[in-house]
Amino acid sequence: MRESATLPRPGAQALSSKDEIARLNKIVQALMDRAERSANAQGSDFNLFQTTIMLEEQVLSRTAELEAALRENEEVNRVLRKTQADLVAAARSAGMAEIATNVLHNVGNVLNSVNVSAGLILSRVRASKVEGLARAVQLMNAHADDLGTFLASDAKGKLLPGYLMQLAPLLVAEQRTVVDELVALGKSVDHIKEIIAAQQAHARASSLIEPIRVHELVEDALRMNASGAARYQVVIGSGLVRLPELPLDRGRLLQVLMNLVRNARQAMEAVADDRAKLMLDAEIVGDEVLRIRVADTGVGIAPDNLTRVFMHGFTTRKDGHGFGLHSAAIAAREMGGTLAVHSDGPGTGATFTLELPIRKAAETP
Repeated sequence: MRESATLPRPGAQALSSKDEIARLNKIVQALMDRAERSANAQGSDFNLFQTTIMLEEQVLSRTAELEAALRENEEVNRVLRKTQADLVAAARSAGMAEIATNVLHNVGNVLNSVNVSAGLILSRVRASKVEGLARAVQLMNAHADDLGTFLASDAKGKLLPGYLMQLAPLLVAEQRTVVDELVALGKSVDHIKEIIAAQQAHARASSLIEPIRVHELVEDALRMNASGAARYQVVIGSGLVRLPELPLDRGRLLQVLMNLVRNARQAMEAVADDRAKLMLDAEIVGDEVLRIRVADTGVGIAPDNLTRVFMHGFTTRKDGHGFGLHSAAIAAREMGGTLAVHSDGPGTGATFTLELPIRKAAETP
């Protein structure tokens, strides 16, 4: 019996090896792809981690910069607040100094009148005819025992009755002059007392909210600013007189009124007397706002200066310092109000309007 053996075909063996190599190649490629993906994944995580670290560093750096900027800004704001407070205090001091200056100026003017009256009284007393009367009385006393004979027969005695008749009206006129000057002197002293008392009262009442009559405060401002008042007409509106008592800051309101009256007076210095007029009036708007107007017929304000009149240091006067209206505006703001000005231009006068909130009874401390 023939044995037979089956041998693989050469083509089949080659195909099987190629398939295996291809399969191995696929496995290797798959492993390489997996390794690459793993490496890429690990690289992505690392890049993300590195980016995160960089961002955190940038955030921390920027935060530190912002914190430093905030600290610097807080310091700047602190300095600005201090500067503003210093300016407000300086303006308030300037405003009170303005009041004190006006008081001293007006007291000085009154003292001039006192000095004139005292000088006139002194000259009248020195030139008095009383000494002549004393000599006549002395002469009559020397002839008391024979006064009738002396007056009728003696040469000096005969002149004595006529001398006394002439002396009597002179002494009466002299007395009237001295009395009139003494009355004027007393009024001047009373005026000084009123000015000082008003200033002291308002100084004590500074920053105190209390019921006040605005027209009385206006009269105080006019009295304390009376220098040169004789050359201009003062008109007080009926609305101002009719105002009821209102809870207001007496000291600050007086400061504003003093500066407005003084500004108006100075604005009318170059205006003819028959045209110089200071007008004050007030009204309550909507039961919530007190509006006070101070108008003058003075030199007026140029349009370019309307926005500058309340600025610290601004003035158009050669001897001005620019504190008055600035301190008045600050005082108005401290009372929760506003101070505005209107003028149609040079030569047309100006009107200042002060508006203040009216505190309710429950709001008054």
